[in-house]
Amino acid sequence: MEIEYGKEYMFNKSQQQAINFFKGPAMVLAGPGSGKTTVITHRIKNLINKGVAPESIMVVTFTKAAAVHMEKKFTELMAEGHRTYPVTFGTFHGIFFKILRMSLGYKGNCIVTERTKYDILREIVLRKHIESDNTQELIQGIIGEIGNIKGNMVDLIDYEPKCCKKEEFLLVYREYEKTLSKEKKIDFDDILLRCHELFVKRSDILKQWQNVYRYILIDEFQDINTIQYETVKMLACPDNNIFIVGDDDQSIYGFRGACPEIMGQFTKDYENGETIIMNINYRSGETIVAASENLIKNNKNRYEKNIIPNTKGGKEVDVRQFKNKNQELLYVAKKIKKYLEKGVKPSDIAILVRNNSQIPEISDFLKNVSIDSKSKKGEKSIYRGMVAEDIINYIKAAITYDKMPLRDNDSFIKIVNKPQRYINLAVIGENSIDFEELRKIYQESKEITDNIEKLKFHFDMVRKLNPSGAITYIKHGVGYENYLRKYAIDHNMKREALIKQMDDIYNEALKYNTLKEWIWSIENEKNNRSQKDKEGINIITMHGSKGLEFKIVFILDANQGVVPTSKAVRERDYEEERRVFYVAITRAIEELCVYGVAQSLGCDVEMSMFANEIIC
Repeated sequence: MEIEYGKEYMFNKSQQQAINFFKGPAMVLAGPGSGKTTVITHRIKNLINKGVAPESIMVVTFTKAAAVHMEKKFTELMAEGHRTYPVTFGTFHGIFFKILRMSLGYKGNCIVTERTKYDILREIVLRKHIESDNTQELIQGIIGEIGNIKGNMVDLIDYEPKCCKKEEFLLVYREYEKTLSKEKKIDFDDILLRCHELFVKRSDILKQWQNVYRYILIDEFQDINTIQYETVKMLACPDNNIFIVGDDDQSIYGFRGACPEIMGQFTKDYENGETIIMNINYRSGETIVAASENLIKNNKNRYEKNIIPNTKGGKEVDVRQFKNKNQELLYVAKKIKKYLEKGVKPSDIAILVRNNSQIPEISDFLKNVSIDSKSKKGEKSIYRGMVAEDIINYIKAAITYDKMPLRDNDSFIKIVNKPQRYINLAVIGENSIDFEELRKIYQESKEITDNIEKLKFHFDMVRKLNPSGAITYIKHGVGYENYLRKYAIDHNMKREALIKQMDDIYNEALKYNTLKEWIWSIENEKNNRSQKDKEGINIITMHGSKGLEFKIVFILDANQGVVPTSKAVRERDYEEERRVFYVAITRAIEELCVYGVAQSLGCDVEMSMFANEIIC
């Protein structure tokens, strides 16, 4: 049965085409605000209505949160039938590890955590005397480079690292791989490699999984890397029922190894595939869409989409240059107050910036002129520091560890390896287990089972104490203070600052007699703060704004060296920076303001080339 215009849902022609697409390969180019999530979920429903078994459908997203969101939308769509549909929703890592686990018996405890990965690399860097002004930044750079090599199947010898000298990088990389091999471990990047290797070497196993997943849908395809693409391409054979949805103009994760050029490769690999362009923007007004098109057309390596606004008219995009930062912020504050006086909700207004480092100054300025704002950094509170959150989670976990499966206990998950106990989160996440079953899983490792026993003992001790006593026990009995000492060294932080956080929360805890009373007061404060947060202006990075939308958007500090960043050198870099700016301006529904300054830190600066491009 074909999906048509109906009373419940109204689809345009390209959306209908995508929803009704049945067999073979297809690429859906979904522009901003074009309704891709709705199209994907309705296509799944349509496949099932046409007789496709739900368990043969695989939907891949790039984050667990996106997978959960997509599954929720699908479940809501299918709720009328009061049935469950075993469609597989997951990330590449999650689905590929499931294949390794079921085909080769891989267990979750074979995967090193990101923390352990960092520790291994840090030890190698120090042991090999590789010098750096910032050890933490160096190691994070190495982690990114390793991911790029594995994710894009790059020959190690030909690779030119950015984080350090090539000979140093090769030394660290080989030592790292040697350590993993010796300990019989893999990292998250290896999950992709091992699954690809499995399919290449074992055609029988590949055939089994090809029979399991007959229909594959991939969301945010522009964020894919080479190893993911090559593996899923094998999995889709021989029927090639592979349906990809993405927008090459919104590919902004090159630093994570994303390769938008693969969208072009897709059309070459599947010459007979269908290309569907969803180019009606249901979010932004006509003037904003025109500005976004003026901007993105300057990128050479892209698909032409000719985005059409569903809403005609709208305010002209406001592009201005101010003498300095103070004048820029004064003007923004004045405009925001006028919006608020007219009844615009604070949550409908967003200030977008290129870097996190820009947020505090803007937030402080708005606060000084009596405008509340919110960002991921949030308000200052003794309960918002890392140390306070760890202490609170220890206490919550102690109170609740025997009242629910460990995988459902968020507090337990957050502190289980603080300090390191070598308990893999993947093991917990895949199983509905308690402490006894967790011990059985690790029964071959005395070190880990001892750690599990001690942790349970610590929980039993903590739950018997008052708040200040519990903090003292966690600090000394659990070994959290020693953990902080090591953490401070690893992250180039002053240990005293972390200990001060603990002292602050200890002094606050002295006011309460029971753990229950104290935790209630904390939750009450958070709820009050959350309510206040809902009333604040949003201040978000351009990357963080992806997937969001606001009635009014301000882009601040639109200057050369900020966006595009001063690190942009190659044409490829500039194209990605332009895509970041494109994502930012397409968050706006009704009004877009792009502002920059003429002077910064006593020096003359130019408006961003992108600010000029949107008005051409």
